[in-house]
Amino acid sequence: MKNTKLIMAEISLLVTIFLFLTGCPKTPEIYVVKEPLDSSVIEENSEIFIEDPATGIIGFETNDTKYSGGYGYTLWTEDDGIQDPFIHLNVTLKKISGNDVAGYGIIFGSYEDTMLIVLINTKKEFVIGELEGNLFTELQAWTEAANLKPGYNQSNIIDINYDPSSEDFSLTFNGDETAVVIFRDDEEPFHTTGKDGYIVVISPLDNFPGIPVSITFKKN
Repeated sequence: MKNTKLIMAEISLLVTIFLFLTGCPKTPEIYVVKEPLDSSVIEENSEIFIEDPATGIIGFETNDTKYSGGYGYTLWTEDDGIQDPFIHLNVTLKKISGNDVAGYGIIFGSYEDTMLIVLINTKKEFVIGELEGNLFTELQAWTEAANLKPGYNQSNIIDINYDPSSEDFSLTFNGDETAVVIFRDDEEPFHTTGKDGYIVVISPLDNFPGIPVSITFKKN
């Protein structure tokens, strides 16, 4: 009987330890959805990016619950025109509502399902990367930029230039030429030609259908 009680006590202790370990609160990856690498679905969806012919402003807005849960969604679209070669892109962006950490931004040099990306968020952070299919490779990790405006309903300007002689890309925010970010695209596939466009990361923490993800883009 004592042995039986001892065994039962040991089993009870093991179960308690297991429940304690598995029940410990952790911050899951789901809470850090900032870029395509974090989301489970990356797809082109031009239907959500709607251009106002009178102003040229492209509006993105959705509260569709099919984008809720999981590990987030990344949606992108591209213009019809091709820059050949790519020289310059200047876009004004404004996030009106949606998760404050999730990135949104521009694509350029897009062709055959590969492109370069610059994302920003409402926390004054930016990232530069290459998207090839569902593979996102960072060229510049998430970094704080003093010249980005934080918060919602703030207009931020992303400006990209390419110098074919040096093969350098230069990035500035809000016209601040004193804080130029230089980056390169040294590995195939190269992105010195292609289409421009826009990209939005939807976080699983976005509160659909109550609060939509709403962003505007305007090519200058």
